[in-house]
Amino acid sequence: MYKDIITYQLADEVTEGHLLRVADQIVESWMTKQPGFIKWEIHKNNTGGYTDIVYWNSKEDAKRAEQEMTNIPNANDWYGCYKDGSIESTNLEEIRRFE
Repeated sequence: MYKDIITYQLADEVTEGHLLRVADQIVESWMTKQPGFIKWEIHKNNTGGYTDIVYWNSKEDAKRAEQEMTNIPNANDWYGCYKDGSIESTNLEEIRRFE
């Protein structure tokens, strides 16, 4: 499993409710149609920022979806949720799971 971890702050005029409505639209219209997409979690941290974790079957699936991001319906609404300069990203590739 491969995970995209994205941290960010909301743009000044954006509410959490707006972020969640836009995220619902993105999941429905685009993400669920991407090969290898498993799920997307949005977390709020204790300093008021947000961390998204997007789960993919593989790194290749995640990178393919990244190339398709220009085809996201309502992309401007989504990108408008983020405060300029606040987005940071990292990736994790699962090598073993203990349950």
